[in-house]
Amino acid sequence: MHRHADDHHHHGEHEHAAVSREAIASPPRRDPAVDDEMFRARWPRARRHLHLDPFSGIAGDMFLAALLDLHDDPPGELAAIDGALRGLELDDPFELSVRRVQRCGVGGLDLQVDTPAAAEPLDRHHHPHVGYAEIMAMVNTLADTQHLSPRGVDRATNVVTRLADAEARVHGTTREAIHFHEVGAVDSIVDMLGSVLALERLGIDTLTAGPVPMSRGYVSCDHGLMPVPAPATAYLLQGLPTVGVARTGELVTPTGAALLAGLVDAFVPAPPMTLETVGYGAGDRDDPDVPNLLRVFLGCPTKTKNESPSLPPAATFA
Repeated sequence: MHRHADDHHHHGEHEHAAVSREAIASPPRRDPAVDDEMFRARWPRARRHLHLDPFSGIAGDMFLAALLDLHDDPPGELAAIDGALRGLELDDPFELSVRRVQRCGVGGLDLQVDTPAAAEPLDRHHHPHVGYAEIMAMVNTLADTQHLSPRGVDRATNVVTRLADAEARVHGTTREAIHFHEVGAVDSIVDMLGSVLALERLGIDTLTAGPVPMSRGYVSCDHGLMPVPAPATAYLLQGLPTVGVARTGELVTPTGAALLAGLVDAFVPAPPMTLETVGYGAGDRDDPDVPNLLRVFLGCPTKTKNESPSLPPAATFA
């Protein structure tokens, strides 16, 4: 992925990483705009739930870092995900690393995806021309090598397709013909597929998220200055609850928006659940006023009086 100038770059395995893929039933995928009651009726017995709190926005690297931060050994978990990604035919080499950082005094995990293009000035970035079909072939490779269950394939397909369709809409073409900017770059592929792999290894059954912050200003990209949110991001946010914030710069990247649109089952307040752990994924910038972090909550939904865990009713965000 070409990085916007204001981008957020911005003990062994976790015990749940060993959950049998055959033992994990697949929850139904749905459009986030579908009434939440329908989702609850179709999937009432979620066993492991993840709630996203994008109070300061979301980028692909922030989401993957937050998932890694849920583990006791983030570097070890990253090594496992890195190993799965090494089996893909990516044209550019990449190196993954994590480090502990602080944002406004709050600690989080910072993920770095280093590629040759990342070291070049923005106007000299060269990205491999990887198309939609090639990325979907990578998804199939992960399935063939037993790294993705059918549910994981569904999630990865949904994220990649949403991003491809948004980029195609911006440029007035089709997902098959698009000259990718976000989805065709190595670091974006790593963020998307790595995040889905991380969800698989955590055994996440369902996901919810709070409202998405909308900032203002401009972001630099290959075509010059673009308004925030970037055009592809704006399309991806259609149908999702947003809230305006008095901040400038890019808070939500196209890859981050694609992960939200493609993975989240319902945009609601945090559901009743027994909280297991909290993870923080850091963006690159250290904003002096607001921690530049994505927060995620991992837990087990609390059983209702009929003994079936369920998500809360849909809410309207002001």
